Amino acid sequence: MQLSPSDKAANLLALISNGLHTHAEQRTAQTLGDRSRYIGLSDIGRALECPRAALASKIYPRQQGDLQKQLTLQRGHWFEHGIGQALAVHNLRMLPQLELGFVHNNVPIKAHLDFVLVWEHPRPAVRILEIKSTGRLPDTLYTSYETQLYGQAGFLAQLWSEPVFCLRDGNGIHLHGDTTMPELCKAHFGLRLPKSPVDVDIEAWILCFSMSDAKPFGPYLPDTAMRNLCLNMAESLWQNKLAVENGQLNINAIAHATGFHALCASCDWNADCPKFHDGEYQPEWGTELEHLEKLKASRSALDAEIEELENGLKDAYALSGSTGWVNADSHRFRMKQQAGRRTLDKEKLRQELFELCGSEYEADRLIARCELEGRPFSRFDISKIN
Repeated sequence: MQLSPSDKAANLLALISNGLHTHAEQRTAQTLGDRSRYIGLSDIGRALECPRAALASKIYPRQQGDLQKQLTLQRGHWFEHGIGQALAVHNLRMLPQLELGFVHNNVPIKAHLDFVLVWEHPRPAVRILEIKSTGRLPDTLYTSYETQLYGQAGFLAQLWSEPVFCLRDGNGIHLHGDTTMPELCKAHFGLRLPKSPVDVDIEAWILCFSMSDAKPFGPYLPDTAMRNLCLNMAESLWQNKLAVENGQLNINAIAHATGFHALCASCDWNADCPKFHDGEYQPEWGTELEHLEKLKASRSALDAEIEELENGLKDAYALSGSTGWVNADSHRFRMKQQAGRRTLDKEKLRQELFELCGSEYEADRLIARCELEGRPFSRFDISKIN
């Protein structure tokens, strides 16, 4: 039986999706090893947002997911590879995927640092670069990302003179293992770094990339309190893992994200999450919900296409040097500056009222009397069951 063009297209996409999943598993095994046998910093960051999801990821195999999910997951690896090439052309002393592996209170912990730059002059320094791919650039970093960076900087400083550092090549082959940071840099680059991290300038940065822009966040410095938070979270996660595997604990007894959380829609373990146990079963609504979800996805894609086209026309207009209308067939367009929206600085108003009234209490009362509360509205949330 001859396949139709639509069947052939579906088979081609399925082939790509399966290939991405298989390649991801192979790459993880080469560079990160068996992630069920240790706690990583990304696990710790995720546990701060949803302990149940972080624990499930250490115990249960991850589902393959559809092509869209595979592309989202792989995009970060592609950015990482490209940024590595961009850094390499500058002949920087760079350690890609530097690994720190140690045991804390019987808990195996590993940290994998995307890129570590080192130099001797004018002062010995280390720069940790973590690459993140996002659909859009965030205004502020997610808690899980910041925790990961604090952990990387904190562990690097704490374990500087301990033989816990390991460097592999792109195929996962050990180049240097079970060595201190100064010893590794001496063997790999011939650098002479101080034996104590106190004499080293250590910073960690996150580089967030969308498909069309980038944004750095940092610096994050070694912080004892944040490092201890990571250690305590790793210990709790590992103990819960052992308890669930030994049948002493039900994973649904572990705390989960509450309220609206973007993680829930993409979570591989949301099907039986207690967060949704109070819902009713209404299978006849499935078709309408699926159609609505597709329409909303189409709208998001259309909004992005409109924004891209409009920005392109704005750039072309600016480069043309024109200051008036541009006629184009049956349309004309121009670009002009608009005054910014006027907003009320509530904190500044509060300070002015305080100076007039002489009382913070009276200033707050005046503001409260002038505040208006909008009418209640309905919010419709759709979340895919994985």
